[in-house]
Amino acid sequence: MKLNQIALAVAALAAAPAFAATGSLQALYGVTPANTVYVSGASALSGSFANVVGANCFNGSTNVKSLTIGGSTSDGRVTVCTTKSTDGQFSGPFAVVKRDTNGSFDGVGPVIDQSGLTKWADVNNCDSTTLNCALDSTTVRVPHAGLTDVDTNVWVGMANTGALSIPVTNPATTGTVLNGGFAGQGFGVMVSESLYNAMMAKQVAEGRLPVSAGSASCVAGNFTPGACQPSISKEEYAAIVDGGNFAYVANGALSGDTNVINLCRRVETSGTQASSNVYFLNNSCGNASPTGGFKPPKTVDLANSPTAVAFNTSSGNAVTGNYDDFGGAFGLFEGSGTGDARNCVIRRNSGKNPNNVADALGTYAAGWISLENAPAAGWKLVKLDGVSPNAVQVKATAATDTDGNVDGWMADTNQRTNVVKGYYDAAPELEMLWPSTTPYGTFLTSLKNTFANPALVSLRGVFQANGVFTHAGNETKVHKGTRNGNFCAPQALAE
Repeated sequence: MKLNQIALAVAALAAAPAFAATGSLQALYGVTPANTVYVSGASALSGSFANVVGANCFNGSTNVKSLTIGGSTSDGRVTVCTTKSTDGQFSGPFAVVKRDTNGSFDGVGPVIDQSGLTKWADVNNCDSTTLNCALDSTTVRVPHAGLTDVDTNVWVGMANTGALSIPVTNPATTGTVLNGGFAGQGFGVMVSESLYNAMMAKQVAEGRLPVSAGSASCVAGNFTPGACQPSISKEEYAAIVDGGNFAYVANGALSGDTNVINLCRRVETSGTQASSNVYFLNNSCGNASPTGGFKPPKTVDLANSPTAVAFNTSSGNAVTGNYDDFGGAFGLFEGSGTGDARNCVIRRNSGKNPNNVADALGTYAAGWISLENAPAAGWKLVKLDGVSPNAVQVKATAATDTDGNVDGWMADTNQRTNVVKGYYDAAPELEMLWPSTTPYGTFLTSLKNTFANPALVSLRGVFQANGVFTHAGNETKVHKGTRNGNFCAPQALAE
């Protein structure tokens, strides 16, 4: 009897979890405060960054835990390594807390100035079962490092043009370490499925798209990227986002009808938005005398517009960001995070505003999104100037076109092939920055070097810049050229 009781007790102990289900990162995973790194900035790179952190965990992915913040990834995520870092920086478990709120600029200005930010993960209130940490909206933390989709000079320039209302301190005066020109990410135009169908029908009728491709018809509901995928020109999307042009979104030029095209953009502090400003509006690159060839983007004016509102998930709203429907004429949303802008397009596809409330502004929406995001229900990517971000052209034979429909196109699930070949230009190079006095310099340098090494990571939408590694031998990962970290510079192809 006693032996049976002992056996049952041993079995119960063996079945019990090694750590408590809820508590601090230290209680759950053994991560001390000294081994917790706080990084702010680009939400468009959040998933890729988590994978880069995981690649620096000793003994690999089985020892990596990825936790959401507040039940979603809109405000960032926490990546935990339960062993140690591969570079010797951490001899025990460590965590990287990534903050996405407001986007890339919060990985630039606050890092340069070493100023505090709120809205981080609450590292003292996490759950190892649901893999979630609560959102801490009150504790002020100074970021140890930052990540931005575009280089710091773009932010300085946007502050000068008024596209950014926040001044940027010269990083040279603060001893900030800047790292750019090693990797980058493509971006693409996302549209609601309803607008996708309308654009396809119009372009088929105009002869710009085929009636059928292989065994498939180019009709509503065919969302396979490639032959039937509609295209938007750089000029057309510029007309949608141009702050001085409100007629284009309602004249049917894209859709072939008079339904308005709503815009789901990002807030002014977003690197995604900064890349859109640069690529489509030449802002701030064109801020030079005497040419002055730049335009301001459409914005929500919370101070002066009687119909402008601010949504916040902390207050029970469906999204965080600024919105104005201009008295029922046109919907303009500025999302705090990538997920907020993406959800704006998804909800518009069902005839609802970003806060998930039905209105009379139809089902058409467009926006700009990083290519680390795979299209899903409610939204799809379109070609830009005829080049697909997520499909490649191949010889139309059964030997080369192996997806079951011989139409001369194959899906590119990595969403970077046309970027690295030099066919798709909407691809800024990212930047990492941190104070020169940081105690985490070894680890942060390892993260940067991991981003830059095609042998260490394969990240959807993310490429390595040409230089240390070449396109030859790395044809699906390394770009044929580089901008040397300057998004205002033309792409210089080396191969």
